[in-house]
Amino acid sequence: MSDRAFGVTVPADARYLKVVRAFFKPVLDEQFGADAGKLILALDESCANVVKHRSGALDGGLVHVRLELLPDRVRIRIGDFCGENDVDKIKPRDLADIRPGGLGTHFVGEIMDRVAFEPEPKSPGRLALVMEKIVPVRKEKNGDANRDA
Repeated sequence: MSDRAFGVTVPADARYLKVVRAFFKPVLDEQFGADAGKLILALDESCANVVKHRSGALDGGLVHVRLELLPDRVRIRIGDFCGENDVDKIKPRDLADIRPGGLGTHFVGEIMDRVAFEPEPKSPGRLALVMEKIVPVRKEKNGDANRDA
């Protein structure tokens, strides 16, 4: 499989999150089949956090999402996710604390194989959220393993 990348930019408004989900769904379906819904959930929860907790420094009130298909994994990058000082505040709440909301970061951590914050090259003090998921090896009819099935 050759490396491919897809990107979409939408207003940081909950009404546009369906556009992000719809844009990436075919790509994730192709790579993960029935498990694609889990990755869409992680993507949606992360974008919803940008919308809900965005700061005035957010790049023009926009959410930038890029998905890269690498030979063995999918990398999702949500640009201008937060400020450097916000990282310590981003954590799942205690699951014993039963109440609505606040579980998005827990779901993302359980679904994705890697979750990290990386500096935004053009925005000092701002970080992107980078999430990765290993693409499962699928068996082809002839028994050969393949990630491009």
